Amino acid sequence: MFLVSNVASSALLLLTGAAVPRETLPDGLRVAGELLPLTHAADAARRLTAGGGLDGRLLGTELLVGAGYAVLAVVLLALFERGSRRRATLDVM
Repeated sequence: MFLVSNVASSALLLLTGAAVPRETLPDGLRVAGELLPLTHAADAARRLTAGGGLDGRLLGTELLVGAGYAVLAVVLLALFERGSRRRATLDVM
């Protein structure tokens, strides 16, 4: 389990621009980073600490991405719950 969380953490740090500038990433990885929840918050924090002020557009984008992930989580929970009830088990597979 720790292996999965370490790989996921490393991928998030890489793709969101927290570890390396996203401008240096290939186009495909940069697009994937745009869909992750931490990306826009990191950009807003970086801009704020540089003295650029609070960017409402970045924070709004972050909220929309987070809401998208919340909707996806609810849909997947309902799907897995329906399958568990049908099979009368808590196993996913």
